[in-house]
Amino acid sequence: MQENGKGSDSSDSTGDGTRRSRFDRRTFLGAAATTGAVALAGCTGGGSDDSTTEDSGSTDEGGDTESTDTTAASGGKQGGTLQWGGAVPVQGLDPHIDTSAASKRVLENIYEEVVALQDDYSIEPHLAESMEQSDDNTLLTFNLRQGVTFHNGKEMTSEDVLASYERVQNGDYLATGFFDYVEELRAPDDYTFEVQLTEPFAPFLAKMATAELSVMPAENAEKDMVEEPIGTGPYVFESREIETSFTMSRNEDYWGASDEDGPFIDTIVKSEVPDPSVRLQSFLAGEYDFINGIAPKDVSRVEQAPDVRFEKQFPKSLVYLGLNCDVAPFDNKDARLALDYTIDKEKVAEAALYGTGQTTASPATPGSPWVNPDIEPRPRDLDKAQEHLDAAGMSDGFTATFKIPQSYPTQVQAAEVIAADAAEVGINLEIQQITWSTWLSDVYSNRDFQATTSSYLALWYPDVSFYKFLHPNGAFFFTNWENEDYNALVEEARTIYDEQERADLYHQATEILHEERAGHLFLWWQPSLYGAASQYKGDIGAPDGSTLQFGDNWLDR
Repeated sequence: MQENGKGSDSSDSTGDGTRRSRFDRRTFLGAAATTGAVALAGCTGGGSDDSTTEDSGSTDEGGDTESTDTTAASGGKQGGTLQWGGAVPVQGLDPHIDTSAASKRVLENIYEEVVALQDDYSIEPHLAESMEQSDDNTLLTFNLRQGVTFHNGKEMTSEDVLASYERVQNGDYLATGFFDYVEELRAPDDYTFEVQLTEPFAPFLAKMATAELSVMPAENAEKDMVEEPIGTGPYVFESREIETSFTMSRNEDYWGASDEDGPFIDTIVKSEVPDPSVRLQSFLAGEYDFINGIAPKDVSRVEQAPDVRFEKQFPKSLVYLGLNCDVAPFDNKDARLALDYTIDKEKVAEAALYGTGQTTASPATPGSPWVNPDIEPRPRDLDKAQEHLDAAGMSDGFTATFKIPQSYPTQVQAAEVIAADAAEVGINLEIQQITWSTWLSDVYSNRDFQATTSSYLALWYPDVSFYKFLHPNGAFFFTNWENEDYNALVEEARTIYDEQERADLYHQATEILHEERAGHLFLWWQPSLYGAASQYKGDIGAPDGSTLQFGDNWLDR
């Protein structure tokens, strides 16, 4: 949820040490690209805003990246200290427990996983140098790299991977639920790790690419809570001052190090600067080399600043209008459709994001194969809105409460435009600004609402987009919309490993969401907005859409 929600992670670097390269489908029988799931990261709540904006990394093919200074990430310069003005303070340091994207933005560089998400949303071996899958899709075998060491100098072996996974399986951690489909975990020798599934379960591999299944030394895996992170990643934890700063240094013994791909920067110091105005002003004054969480209203100011590199990257978060389908008036499909037809989505997105977002009619990540290209947001049409009001038996319109989390100004601004649009056909949306904690208790937990807005993070994997929030058994289901045909499609998708077959199911599921005007009326994708000094080189962001990877970044000064 929001910045306090579960964020998904992935590692970087490929089998040959080349970061973010394409997935070699021959390596994993084509299964990996489609598998996986989750990232649980998503989260209800909050898009970015003007007060505590948070960003995510992103993609090239998969999403949309704009930069005022595109720099190829090859052949970096070693040395220097990156001063980072961060939008949200680091929360916890245990990757299996901590849900915040802010924490994952630093832990992403310290911990690594057996497999890693790529820019095209495929999954590739990472701490494993190869992986195989049985014909019946129930046995995953990973051949681990030799010579990979943790930051404490100990070599990583299959016992560490096994201990890390058993910690999650046998505890109460973010990914524990995914082990319901695991029959056995095995480490038959020092460099082989096996996962025996009870049945084909495509989301498991994607879960393996998240920080929720980071590999840690076996002795740390025995702890209930890890307070000093030790991983195998390109950066080593140095220090943390709560609510003030976080420091990490270059891993001199990184297994994937190269002159081409880094890591290059000696030290990264994240200063916690939650106030967006203070953060931006300090950045423009030269106090920081890099900031995340630029407020949409400040984009033009950053773009016009001299010697500044601005980046806008999709995807970050999906903001939606949630409708409670268990209570009147939105228990009526025609009432939902009537509201949908009143909204000028482009105008709403423009008002909230100053032109930085993009509208959508699908929960699938932009640019991914899961997007149904034939489904677009309904255009505003007041005649059709009236037709559906008539069909609903509400020809004169209706009144409904519209609970908006006040800490997210973009959603407040959007709600005002939506309410004004709806009023033209007699739909009276009574805006009630509420605190985030009230949103969590009243709207999310108690389902005491008629209409609301919120957002999801890190939807790089379709099982999050289509199951977690929209299936009655999903972990964050709360809008009470249920459809047996939809449920059957997304349940079947979890067992399918072929990308095209799976995409077809999600395309059908999207049609149902759209036709039925499900409890989620998708509004826009909100990008990550970054500012960097012109001397800061390399790709910014990570493929998962929520975190940052600094391994191939450098300072040209």
